Amino acid sequence: MLQILKRPSVVKPTQFAVVVEGERVAIHIGNSKITMSYEDALTFSQWVRVRAKEAKRKAGDQSRHWHCLAVMGGAPEK
Repeated sequence: MLQILKRPSVVKPTQFAVVVEGERVAIHIGNSKITMSYEDALTFSQWVRVRAKEAKRKAGDQSRHWHCLAVMGGAPEK
């Protein structure tokens, strides 16, 4: 007989938030908080995005998700 063991998840859901505090950006993860200048926050966000794309690729997810904006030309004005 095959017995399946269920273990509790090691990673527990954690509340997080990113907020603006004047000219600084604050990142709250659980009970921890880090603040940084907006320039550093932009650099950090790009670093996270690049690493996330790398992880997605290593996971074998080749799907693409497009976001676009379109300016409608020639639409009748009301």
